[in-house]
Amino acid sequence: MRKLLLSASFFLFAANAEAADAGNPCGTFDFTGGFNCKIEVSGGCKADCAWLKEELACAGNCSVMADVSCTNTCGAQCVQMCNPQALDCFKGCHGECDLPTQDQCIKAGMNDCGNRAIAQCDIHCKETCQVPPNNCQEHCNKCCLGSCNTQINFNCDLNCFTNANKDCGVQCDAPTGAIFCNGNYVHATDVQACINYLLTQNIKVDVSARGSAMCDLSGCHGTGSACEAAPGSNVGTGAWGVGLGAMALTWIMRRRRRAAS
Repeated sequence: MRKLLLSASFFLFAANAEAADAGNPCGTFDFTGGFNCKIEVSGGCKADCAWLKEELACAGNCSVMADVSCTNTCGAQCVQMCNPQALDCFKGCHGECDLPTQDQCIKAGMNDCGNRAIAQCDIHCKETCQVPPNNCQEHCNKCCLGSCNTQINFNCDLNCFTNANKDCGVQCDAPTGAIFCNGNYVHATDVQACINYLLTQNIKVDVSARGSAMCDLSGCHGTGSACEAAPGSNVGTGAWGVGLGAMALTWIMRRRRRAAS
């Protein structure tokens, strides 16, 4: 049944398949750990298009590694001040990262530099602090790498946040609305394709903000409902459903043959 659902979903969004093949239609957003997602529209939606809520949408987009001179200079200073009894990699990384990143923002003549710096540092500090350090040397290596990576990726991260912020506002005005998961904006290249992808991952998407019924992999839902992929889905039932499944499988086989050639 799951294979049928996936095949049907690819067919239903065949118009967007080429874009989806190039990457996840939900962008680089990491859904590991599970999320509750919902559609938001209009004014309240635009109010949620904020820097700190777009952090997860931009994580993983910019990955240039900092040069050794930056990390060595920062590391030497960090070790002198390090308390081996109180190692907090993420907090320490922000301690090294926030001010220089904020300075870059101010020199570029931008506004809201405090939040911009925090959001950009969050991305790279989380990346480098995934494994907790055991001593001051490891602590400083990770903290300084996160800080220096943020600084060297400043323009790239800034472009991602700017584009995400703009697209968030556009999607809020569209009938489809914008997707937010646990309060974080999902920078989807195609909102409906992203919803479809989330359904195949058994992640609920509350579409009640649209104010009308919507049909998806789990059937048709009215106002106030949440959509989710379900074993008893009616997508593939009846003669139409059989034909849909066959056409979807044919399309998938063609894609596979083309990829193998």
